Amino acid sequence: MALLRALLSLLIVGTAIVMGALFTLQNTSPVPLDLLIVQFSERAVALWFLLFFATGCMMGLLGGLVVTLRQRARYLRLRRQHTKLELEVERLRRFGLSESD
Repeated sequence: MALLRALLSLLIVGTAIVMGALFTLQNTSPVPLDLLIVQFSERAVALWFLLFFATGCMMGLLGGLVVTLRQRARYLRLRRQHTKLELEVERLRRFGLSESD
């Protein structure tokens, strides 16, 4: 299964690289970029697209990382609370209290 996953990943990455190269070769017209506040000099259209695509991917990964870290922190907090509650139930059982009391 790991071999299949590695081959599929390699196929996807290879396809993305080939498509990016073809896109770059076909879109070489230089255009300036004006972002209202900042003006950039003329570069190839493909370069602008690829830069914005890469920036979007990075922002998406960072957003996912933030969500993952929050979930992990919540999981650890709930796990500690669960452990404390288990200890409390065990302590109450030692003192002869049951859930029906």
